[in-house]
Amino acid sequence: MDVVDDHVKVFRTEWSVLCEKLFHGDQADPVFEGVVKEFQAFDEQLARVLQDVEAFLRSTETLCEGLGRLSETLAAGVTQTDDAHVSSDCIRMKEASNAITRVDAPHSSLAKLRRDMDYNVLNPIRAHLANNRTLKSNLELRRRHLLELNAAQKAFDEIKKKEAKKEISTTDKKYMSLESTLESAKLQFGETDKQVFEWLYTLEEYKGDVMDSTMQTVKYLQYEFFASSSHAISGILPERIEFRPMVEMVPDKLQVQVDLELEEMSDSEISTDFSTRLIQRQAKDGQWQDDVQVPVDPLSLSSLMSQGFDESRARRALRVNKNDTQAALEWLVNGDEGRSDPKPEQSVRMPTTIKRIAKLKEKRRLKQEQKDAEKKAEEKKAEEPKAQETMDAKKAEKPAPAPAPAADLLDLDSPARPAPTHAPNPVPAAPLEDLLGLEVPPQAGAGYPSQPAPPAQTVDLI
Repeated sequence: MDVVDDHVKVFRTEWSVLCEKLFHGDQADPVFEGVVKEFQAFDEQLARVLQDVEAFLRSTETLCEGLGRLSETLAAGVTQTDDAHVSSDCIRMKEASNAITRVDAPHSSLAKLRRDMDYNVLNPIRAHLANNRTLKSNLELRRRHLLELNAAQKAFDEIKKKEAKKEISTTDKKYMSLESTLESAKLQFGETDKQVFEWLYTLEEYKGDVMDSTMQTVKYLQYEFFASSSHAISGILPERIEFRPMVEMVPDKLQVQVDLELEEMSDSEISTDFSTRLIQRQAKDGQWQDDVQVPVDPLSLSSLMSQGFDESRARRALRVNKNDTQAALEWLVNGDEGRSDPKPEQSVRMPTTIKRIAKLKEKRRLKQEQKDAEKKAEEKKAEEPKAQETMDAKKAEKPAPAPAPAADLLDLDSPARPAPTHAPNPVPAAPLEDLLGLEVPPQAGAGYPSQPAPPAQTVDLI
């Protein structure tokens, strides 16, 4: 009977909760609903952060995988040469790439980033999300307990009214059952509500610190990853930039070099034997300067080849070092190929085509100087007729000298005109005709003597 009573009690409780939910609904508490909405937004933001951090880690692993493949491909392509500098740089590049990309290496940049992200970011966020799921379940439980409490309170209020009307006594079984149900609902709701309230209040206070800590941690771990990667790469960079940029070795740039060599090649140099032409060209470029001086000692050659070196590299090392096996070995190990001195002054590899570039620049300089000289000569030749035309135009435009102003004889204030420097030869004036028949004495100063003429004989008219 007790089991049946319990089932009946549970059924009545469910029925009361369902009726309360259908007919009355949830009693909306605006403050509680606002806090719950902020909690849900915080939970969604944490879920997005977790998703994006995992995407960042996957992208970083893809980046590191591409970096490793690139280093392998470059090393495989460059190591085809016999240059020890290049081989050494390839090995160092592989080592630097492994120091960044190897997940199984505990101190690699990627492994350290993954380990630190898991411990400092991902695991704390996962713990928060798990706790939020529990809190969401408690929120649903709190709503149910609240409905049960409201239903029990209404049922008890109705029977309380009957008890007030003396229709039922407080010792009645139904009265006592409803009172017990109300007390049980209050206890359940109170226990759940306290737990939910404390968690919502705590998360409301700490969510800012949680998001800030996540952001700062992610920034620091990103910086540490990129800094360690940069240091790994910086360790293999050359001391200074001596290599030729790729933009200077595109086919268009190399075509200039080919044209220059074709211009210098004469018809007599054409040969059908390609090997002969290759040897002559290498000798012309100075590539056989050190190799043809000393014959290779077979015992020294076999000793170096037993160390794992290629025959061509071992032969060159022995020729450069005069068949000194130990010096040749050090020369190969230290990456001194391409130099006749076993102790190089610098560890930076110089471009093999530096002589060709210098030759090409000199050729370009001479051509440019020739073009500039021809251009200046043409400009000078074109400027000569223009200068002559300008001079003729200036002569044509030159104004005639203005005549001297006439002297004003009545102007007493005007200065006297200066006498001419070279006066013309005086012309004797013609004698004046005497209208009365009398002879007029000549004037002085006009080519005549200054003394007056003697008086003529007087004629008495009377």
